[in-house]
Amino acid sequence: MGDFGKLIRGMGVWRKYLFLLVLRAPFDAIRTWMLASLIRSVFRCLEADNTGSLLEICIVYGLLCMMLFIYNGVVWSNYAAFAAKTEVQLQQKMFHKILSLPLKRIDSRFSGEWITRLNSDIQAAFTMMNGALNIPHLTVAVINTMLSSFLLFKSSLRFLAVTWVFILLQLFVNYKTVLEAVPKLKEESQNAMAENTSAIKPLITEADAILLYDAEEMMMKKCEESSRKLVKINMKIHVRSALSDVGMQLFGIGGYLVILLMGYGFISGVTMAFSDVVYCFQVRGSVMAGVFMLATCFNNLRANSICVKRVCDILEE
Repeated sequence: MGDFGKLIRGMGVWRKYLFLLVLRAPFDAIRTWMLASLIRSVFRCLEADNTGSLLEICIVYGLLCMMLFIYNGVVWSNYAAFAAKTEVQLQQKMFHKILSLPLKRIDSRFSGEWITRLNSDIQAAFTMMNGALNIPHLTVAVINTMLSSFLLFKSSLRFLAVTWVFILLQLFVNYKTVLEAVPKLKEESQNAMAENTSAIKPLITEADAILLYDAEEMMMKKCEESSRKLVKINMKIHVRSALSDVGMQLFGIGGYLVILLMGYGFISGVTMAFSDVVYCFQVRGSVMAGVFMLATCFNNLRANSICVKRVCDILEE
């Protein structure tokens, strides 16, 4: 995150970027409150046999949802335009910086590595700024998790405690399986991609010389080895991400069953109404979604931060 902060400050766009993030941040939190309140209001009307108020409730919440989505669409349209313009500026800045480097500095690295930095690394930096489950969704998830936890705390402290116990277990598993290993694997993947690009390029640019000296078998073998290395590293990343997803599902279902049994006990003991239990289930789902979105965002940010660092290293030379 430190390198990304330096990058956007160096480009002079950090004020507008933070402003757009602030505008986008409360969307999920407000939507969570609205949906949970709508469900509780509907079930309370059904419990009190007051079906006449259902139409009024649905109209009010429908109008609120429409206003919220219009607001979100306006913010995201401005954000997308800003991000596209920033990506072009970053590519141009990186390209001119590489052209300004001494020839000795250029020759010290494989040509494939410069291509990777100009394309894959820039794309990773752009993904970090604008992509799904990166910084934009990280800010949204933080606000949504805080509000949802507060709403659940006001409704049932026991539900909140059980929810967070299972969340913390999932986060621990996610840290051990993904966060510790993926950044290093991502860096190895970028290096392997640069080697693979360098191995493939002569087959296109020096095809006549390769055929003249009968070296096609040697060159193809080199390409095969670099490709296999790249695939193996990427498979390790996918396997660890899959393990994290499996753990998320198991702990999510386990927590759901525990809270379902607790809710049944509360309703049987007449300590909570059915509408309140349904409300808690809705808010709990939002807490879980917010936290798991946070975990996924951190995974992606740690992976993309390696590429952002490589971009900053070049721009600071």
